[in-house]
Amino acid sequence: MIIPGPLFIVGALLAVAVILLLVRRWTGVAAFVATVASSAVVVLLLVVPLDRVLHLPWFDVLLGAPLNVRGRFLVIEPVDVLPMVFMAATSALLSILTWRLMLRSSFFSVAMASLALLFVALMVGQVVFAALLIEMAALLMIFPLHEPVRMRDGTTYGGGVKGGLQYMVYTSLALPGLMIAQLLLAQYEVLPGERGLLQTATLLFVFSFGVLLGAVPFQAWLTTVTEDGSPPVVTFLFTVGLGAVWFLLLDYLESYTWLSEQAAFSTLLTGVGLLMMVFGGTLAAGQRRLGRIVGYATLADNGAMFVALGTRREAGVAVALLLLMARPFALGLMMLGLDGLRRLGRGDDDARRLRGGAWKMPWRALAFMMGGMALAGFPPSLGFAARWGLYRILMSQGTAQALLALLSGVGVMMGLVNAARLLLSRPQGSREIETQADDPLVLAFVVGLVVALTVLGLFPQLLSGVALDVARGFTFYQP
Repeated sequence: MIIPGPLFIVGALLAVAVILLLVRRWTGVAAFVATVASSAVVVLLLVVPLDRVLHLPWFDVLLGAPLNVRGRFLVIEPVDVLPMVFMAATSALLSILTWRLMLRSSFFSVAMASLALLFVALMVGQVVFAALLIEMAALLMIFPLHEPVRMRDGTTYGGGVKGGLQYMVYTSLALPGLMIAQLLLAQYEVLPGERGLLQTATLLFVFSFGVLLGAVPFQAWLTTVTEDGSPPVVTFLFTVGLGAVWFLLLDYLESYTWLSEQAAFSTLLTGVGLLMMVFGGTLAAGQRRLGRIVGYATLADNGAMFVALGTRREAGVAVALLLLMARPFALGLMMLGLDGLRRLGRGDDDARRLRGGAWKMPWRALAFMMGGMALAGFPPSLGFAARWGLYRILMSQGTAQALLALLSGVGVMMGLVNAARLLLSRPQGSREIETQADDPLVLAFVVGLVVALTVLGLFPQLLSGVALDVARGFTFYQP
């Protein structure tokens, strides 16, 4: 018996999610199972070709075989392989991190179930069903999002319900727009002369994905989630969750190529992206709360990806994908730094109250600054390589857009510099400051991410070629 790849992978992930729910009390066991399951998916997708039968003891698996679910076909296309690898690999690393930061967390189980739903969203051909699946994954992530992080003295930080509720509301708000847009596009296929249908669908399309990705004025949930959530959960949402949204956006443009062929489409997408970048950089520059700096830096990064897609070039799509691939390193490092500084401040992340914190937790402060610089697009980091590619594309169209994009990164850096000035200030009246003890494995993660960011910044071709290969799988930008 040959089992289709979608059934095998999704079924295995859901089965693991149930097992992880049962062993939730044993954090080490749950982390081990979640890491092995995610890593197995990565190896399976990278090693086994889609058209080759995998012989297992009890059955055979053909990854490229379609699965028919009540007339809807799920199939793993070649262009879906690397996105799925990216999401599964990120989930595996976050599972290890959760083991050291959160005890008895539901994150392990929810992450596996969410990963299964997001995989189905990539496999299904209908955009509306994909959006529904992303909505379901967002609802699941509310549970670990409200779990507080417990510190050594028994106190906790984070775990508020506001971030999860805002995330759920904004995700739900985007769904009707996508449904109506697809309906209008279906009508336009029948009546190609009705340009009004196409223009309305374009506006709804940009509005819906803008809401999903936190475009102005729907950006509030980004900062609220960073204030309420733990490092693994926030990183999962902003990399795996939003990564699925970005790939859904690319699939949408690939399915309705005439949508991006309009003269106003690029202008609209670029305008929204620049507004996000400028708004995020401006607000980050004046922030003293470290969690909000993370949220606004992510907003500016999302805007940069919008601008890159708005160029309607192969290089632009590759830059957007490279920005997404750089995010787990930058955001994960930044959130690890934020976690340590919040523990130092008993849950408070106001830089004014953490004055001198860099002397007590130097590695965590370094992680926050290095991750922030990478997310802002400054060297030495992979984010700089991606932003530099974006600036070069924009410069070929005019200096104004490139200058605005560059200033957004400067705004994020201003927020980081102001925070660093307070963190590096020695407390008055103290001659010797005792360094706080930290988890050795977490520090190993910090060092590893710093090294990875630096190496990838010096040799961006290690990932830029992969991003370009994925970009070539899409054709909507071709004339």
